Amino acid sequence: MNIKNDNSIFLKKLRSLKIKNSDIWINEALFGFHHIKEYCKKLEGNNKVLEIGSGSGILLNLLSENFKDIIFEGIEPFGQGFSSLNHLNSLSRENGVSIKNIGYEELSPDNKYDLIFCINVFEHLNDWRNFLEKISFLLNENGKLIVLCPNYGFPYESHFRIPVIFNKNITYKIFKKLIRIFENKNDCLGLWDSLNFVKKREIINHLKNSKYSKNLKIIDHLLILDFMVNRIINDTEFRKRQKSIGIIAIALKGLGLLNIFKLFPNFIPYMKLEFSRK
Repeated sequence: MNIKNDNSIFLKKLRSLKIKNSDIWINEALFGFHHIKEYCKKLEGNNKVLEIGSGSGILLNLLSENFKDIIFEGIEPFGQGFSSLNHLNSLSRENGVSIKNIGYEELSPDNKYDLIFCINVFEHLNDWRNFLEKISFLLNENGKLIVLCPNYGFPYESHFRIPVIFNKNITYKIFKKLIRIFENKNDCLGLWDSLNFVKKREIINHLKNSKYSKNLKIIDHLLILDFMVNRIINDTEFRKRQKSIGIIAIALKGLGLLNIFKLFPNFIPYMKLEFSRK
């Protein structure tokens, strides 16, 4: 299969419109496309795929262009901090992708999927434990859930680019002024409040103890660390946004210490988790 991404018709249309910050969201969609396309390649015609937290909708457009026999759906309730994506989302829906303005809580358990994914969404869920329980009923027998998001087991908040001091409350008290300035400048009021500071070890422990979620098997893809470091090196916009942590990551790679870092998987700043039914 010839995989298109940056040559996408929809991306060319978006770039021609020169919408504010659209390049950031295009790069984020290309990041998601790289990770999700491999799972879509293994699906068959009429398989159903759901994106939770479609945001701009650009990723769903890319997937739909490349996998025409798969049924793609998306949901996006536009919670705190993301209302500015409404325009891009509208353009995506006008292009033909199906995105409903609902939360995952409203999904019917009778409507099952072969692949569900959420990218940089899990850290914004009010109750990620409830989310995993709900998803366990939405997956088909061989279905998978793919989660990519920051891991707050590493003391760094990547949206605001600040260190985490003990916990969310203390961090806010210390960086309150900076957080408010960032939200106003980037038109994302409420972004800080939306963050749940989820940690990888909390997710793994939850799967062991939850009545429903323990039915899910988990694979922790540690190679996401290499990918994120390479992204910092090759993606100028991303490197600009993550300058401080990027310097550290590049230095670790230069010193050949990334593999040592993987000996402490709960400490890796970003996570890619694959869930499937046992």
